[in-house]
Amino acid sequence: IAFSFVAGVPPLSGLQATWWMAFITGIFGGKPGMISGAAGALAVVVTRLTASDGVLSYLSVEERLNVLYMTMFVCGIFQIGFAMFRLAKLVRLIPETGMIGFMNGLAIIIFMAQLPAFQYCSAEPLFVDCTVEQRQWLTFSGQPLELSLVLVHVACCMAIMKFWPMVPKIGRWIPASLMALLIGTLIEWTLFRQAIGQGTRVVEQTAPIAGDPPRFDWPSIPSDSQTLSTMLSFAIQLAAIGAVESVLTLQACNEITDTVPKISDSNQECFAQGLANLVCGLFRAMGGDAMIGQSTINIMNGARHRVSSTMSGVFMLLFTLVLSPFINLLPIATLTGVLFMVVLSTFQWKTFIILRYGRLSDSAAIVLVTVVAVFTNLAIAIAAGIILSALVHAWDSGAHVETDVVVKDMVVNGKRVNDVKYVHVRGSIFFSSTRKFVNMFNIAEDPTTVILDFKDALIIDHSAVAAIQGLSHRYALAGKRIIILNIQQKCVGRMQRTHGDKDKLHTQMSHQVADLESQGREGEEREENVADSTSSEPKDLQNLKMFEANVDGIDTELNKLIDNNGADVQEVDSQHRA
Repeated sequence: IAFSFVAGVPPLSGLQATWWMAFITGIFGGKPGMISGAAGALAVVVTRLTASDGVLSYLSVEERLNVLYMTMFVCGIFQIGFAMFRLAKLVRLIPETGMIGFMNGLAIIIFMAQLPAFQYCSAEPLFVDCTVEQRQWLTFSGQPLELSLVLVHVACCMAIMKFWPMVPKIGRWIPASLMALLIGTLIEWTLFRQAIGQGTRVVEQTAPIAGDPPRFDWPSIPSDSQTLSTMLSFAIQLAAIGAVESVLTLQACNEITDTVPKISDSNQECFAQGLANLVCGLFRAMGGDAMIGQSTINIMNGARHRVSSTMSGVFMLLFTLVLSPFINLLPIATLTGVLFMVVLSTFQWKTFIILRYGRLSDSAAIVLVTVVAVFTNLAIAIAAGIILSALVHAWDSGAHVETDVVVKDMVVNGKRVNDVKYVHVRGSIFFSSTRKFVNMFNIAEDPTTVILDFKDALIIDHSAVAAIQGLSHRYALAGKRIIILNIQQKCVGRMQRTHGDKDKLHTQMSHQVADLESQGREGEEREENVADSTSSEPKDLQNLKMFEANVDGIDTELNKLIDNNGADVQEVDSQHRA
């Protein structure tokens, strides 16, 4: 309900979105026990579509909602496409600093979305129908009592959510947010309205809901190009944000259950999210994504199967149908207190430690993502964080190319060559490191033969291939040659496909090169082997193998002959005595 007000949609739209999201992702999702619903990450983007001063300000309220539902339908199609093309693995490109900025920006946006709770409007019967110009701020000079009661609601709700979990036994079984809403509603309708005679704005005065079942309603496609382009742009943004939030929630749940994460699970979750958002668009629901708070609580309390997440959607539908009269009684200020606690738990307070003690580039990435998220949207903020981190990584990696240079005599293709410059390259050669790599050579002063050994180096992109090709060309113009050794197999194909002169490259890589020392050692080893074989030849005739006799073998053969003959052999003397 609170996120429905953040998104600027009727509360019933948020409740039905939670029912569809939880039910469908519970059945088809990638992680049993994960819960999805109308979440803040999408709500803060949706509000730019539905707000009277947003990008669709030229449309009526009903027309803006129709565009939103069509946007969610297209968003679902995009997320299903993400799953089909297995794009969930791209989440690994998001750096930790980007996620910290993402969470900080989300917290600030949710906080800013709660400020209308401190406003009032007397121009329209319902607060949601008032324009931004018609809304006015509650002040201590104009409405001191109402503003004080709103602050009391917010403070009591936050205190209950903070200390209720510490209550033995029941504090674990009854959620703190639910208890805060119950107590806040009780205070509103007994103490404030009955005893004091002054109430605060409730859901019924803001955007009342009726307990209607989900109703199929195909949203109309925008007819003008401006609205259509806006719809497609927001559909892509919502699809990306929802996919990122859902995959990260899945990873958090896997950490709780000590489950080895699989890319297939992430893609399956993207498919389930897309299917659920597609259905939400057809039933006038605001859509959503995975809710990390509810999911982690659910799994930490023992949920390991799909029944828990699926039934959470079913019960949400039952609550919507049965408890809508009670929902209309909820004070908006109490819902604001709930979301203020969400803000405090969402904001990454370790940011200030990183800003003070961390690396400058990490601090810049966090600040950049946070600021861009607040002033544009979360999808652009994540993209900006990835780009900045990639540029910093490229800059750092480009400085880590090193060479060991030795000038010595070597054997090339069986011939001795004097004063060979042997360059052992280490690191990654790509667009950021090519300039440093090229500057390591002085063509005018280098000898006529230069050997580049890439045994401990990687040739990453075409910039590296072009740098090596340029060096070879300049050395050739100076009447010198370059020999290339030990290029890794995965880099050979890249060079052969993109090198301008394949024949010349093949010649450079086909030389047989050896050190003089190793060549000398091989010669000595061959001489030793020849000497050993010569010393093992027999010098006397009786030492030849053909004259060697196996005495044990001869005795064995004689015993077999005697046994087979069976003759009775006795001495002459013994026979005479007998």
